[in-house]
Amino acid sequence: MQTNDIVVDALGGLVRIRFDFTEHAFDEHRFEKLQVPWSDAEPGAGAASSSAKAVVAELLWAFPDDEGVTGSVAELSTHTTLAAIEAQRGRLLMLHAAGIADGTGKVLAFIGPSGRGKTTLARCLGNAYGYVTDETVGIEADGTIRPYRKPLSVIHPGEAHKQQLAPSALGLRGLPEAPLQLAGLVLVSRDDAYSREPEIAALGLCEAFAVIVPEVSYLADLDRPLQTIATHVDRCGAIRQVTYREAVEVLPLIPELLARVEPETWEAVVPTGKATGVRSPLSSDSFVPAPVIDAVESGGQTAILDGNRVLHVLDGVGPTVWRWLCEGHDFDALAHEVEVQFGAPPEQTLEEALVGILGALADAGLLIRVPLPQP
Repeated sequence: MQTNDIVVDALGGLVRIRFDFTEHAFDEHRFEKLQVPWSDAEPGAGAASSSAKAVVAELLWAFPDDEGVTGSVAELSTHTTLAAIEAQRGRLLMLHAAGIADGTGKVLAFIGPSGRGKTTLARCLGNAYGYVTDETVGIEADGTIRPYRKPLSVIHPGEAHKQQLAPSALGLRGLPEAPLQLAGLVLVSRDDAYSREPEIAALGLCEAFAVIVPEVSYLADLDRPLQTIATHVDRCGAIRQVTYREAVEVLPLIPELLARVEPETWEAVVPTGKATGVRSPLSSDSFVPAPVIDAVESGGQTAILDGNRVLHVLDGVGPTVWRWLCEGHDFDALAHEVEVQFGAPPEQTLEEALVGILGALADAGLLIRVPLPQP
């Protein structure tokens, strides 16, 4: 029986694409051009069963004419992705990343912004490993990966729209029978001018947050989002960065990237009910920690996602000041702790230096100035 719908298995749910034939009548040849790119993302096409999955989103799509079908195919890929991501907001950690899986179900997520080479990387690695996605890696709380075997966008010189090709049409492998589990988070650093051997470097947690946070969809909708990422890192190992020139250079590095590297320890540092503010005799204000979405301390740095969803990374004295204010210590206790850890500043008093730091954190929106009553 002919159906005029396309159903896509994306990020753990089904996206149903319905077509509006108001302007253009159904045409089997045009419908095939719209459907074929999704052949590897249809329910049942992968190793994981889709029989129990629910339809989580529906798209109503204008059926194109012959002239508009190429552009429609490209735009449909974008809108299907957006619908799938929207449907899973607040539930999955969704990374702007390419993903590949080995035969045991271990998945590497290669994270980076648009234009960084993720699709090219997915095409290269997907000839040897299972293709999970070239766009969004969806991760459950327990590390389970929800694949999105969408079409890959391929540029052809002189064409206005990227061609959308099913993974199998490019020779990419299917998924393994084993359940998919996150095995590594890898930051993509492709550099056309890079002339040395490809390099793998482990990153500190807060250092990596600065790169990862902009590449997460609906991060602030997750409960304790920075802690969520840190928990996944505990499970899969330290975040790595791979620097290379050509995607093929990454292929022999996969076994090393799949090997776990012990991550840094971390601790959540968020304001508590004890955080009543600190007062300095040199300032006319008291300083109170501002409400934040989440904050994590690791490796001598503190990453804070503020109420406006902006990430701040503190180092030096900053993490100590933030922690002690969150724990409700007074100014004298804070000054003593800073002196024990860092010593006295060379060109000003410790009290003057701390007031300057408190003011800078307030200017950044991490502390709230509370004017003291005037005598």
